[in-house]
Amino acid sequence: MINGNQQTLLELLKASLFDIEPSFPEKVDWDAVLQEAKDQTVVALAAPAVPDSESVKWQVPVAQNTATFLNLLNEQTKLIRLFDAAGIPLVILKGFAAAMYYPAPLRRSMGDVDFLVPPEHFEKARVLMEENDYLFRSNHGTDRDYSYTKRGVVLELHHRYSDEKWDIDPLILESFPDITTRELFRHRFPVLPEMINGLILLDHVRHHLQGGLGIRQIIDWMMFVHANLNDENWKNSFSLLARNAGLETLAVTMTSMCKRFFGLPDPITWCDTADESTARELLGIVFDYGNFGSKMTEEIHPSEYITISARRMGLYRYLQTRGEQNWENSRKHPFLRHFAWLYQIFRYIKRGTSALFRGEKIAQGMSSGTEKFDLLERLGLNR
Repeated sequence: MINGNQQTLLELLKASLFDIEPSFPEKVDWDAVLQEAKDQTVVALAAPAVPDSESVKWQVPVAQNTATFLNLLNEQTKLIRLFDAAGIPLVILKGFAAAMYYPAPLRRSMGDVDFLVPPEHFEKARVLMEENDYLFRSNHGTDRDYSYTKRGVVLELHHRYSDEKWDIDPLILESFPDITTRELFRHRFPVLPEMINGLILLDHVRHHLQGGLGIRQIIDWMMFVHANLNDENWKNSFSLLARNAGLETLAVTMTSMCKRFFGLPDPITWCDTADESTARELLGIVFDYGNFGSKMTEEIHPSEYITISARRMGLYRYLQTRGEQNWENSRKHPFLRHFAWLYQIFRYIKRGTSALFRGEKIAQGMSSGTEKFDLLERLGLNR
């Protein structure tokens, strides 16, 4: 299922996170291990356990990770102070709200700063950022969040967190009165109550399963479990949250996978009902795809996505929905909406023909899409 170099990376992570003595395979391609760690954005996390003879190659990416971490933390603090002065409540999502569970937070890879404000404060928050030289980048085609940059840092302003079909926003907003403050390296930041914060980390895993789940998201979840989810807390607090959100099977399977392969040492039993083959398949997908799908080729990914979506929605409904989204005239002229499915077919024919000339592996993408759909079905994630 996984090769020796991937197993080596798991051994490095066990040693770094839980001080478990690593047991490396007899033959290790350390350059391949380093590349796998880069693909999974866990270089700094794995580096402490790398043999001294190989550690030099890891030093530059580790230093870059440290610089990025501290730069984002500094910009996050400036943002929090700006919002506090303006009387706008906010809460940090993922990122540092996940790193705080790590034994060495500085080794978690960081990409951007995600934060959420209540919807009634969103417009005021947006204006405040633009008045203070935060440069608008994109709203990603929706009004769910606005992306800004400042001094090289990306900051995502959310007034909504959830995907449409996985709505946990009411829980998040209800939790604002119970926000607490955490601290890393003398920088303080507001976070949601523990169980709601954990639900977001679990949902983040769910969100990236279709596009490309990486080891970083898995470890975020695992370290939350390590800090908070003994059998009692699972039974009395978190299991109901996960069940109501449709994420209970994912939580059980992920945690079982963490115990089997990532060294999670906790004597918990609530994940013992997980299907072992599903956990192994999930791990295989993680290594096949890389963080955010970094290992997926441009050719395979679209056909996989189409296969999953068509099986989930039904072919006609999927074509009609995508056609309405992609055909601007169908939105301007309602009578054309009846033909949106046909427009989408011709659009795929055009894209598929050009893809053949690029050597696109459509069949492979369709096959992997079918396999992933079946996995998502077993995890209860096909909506």
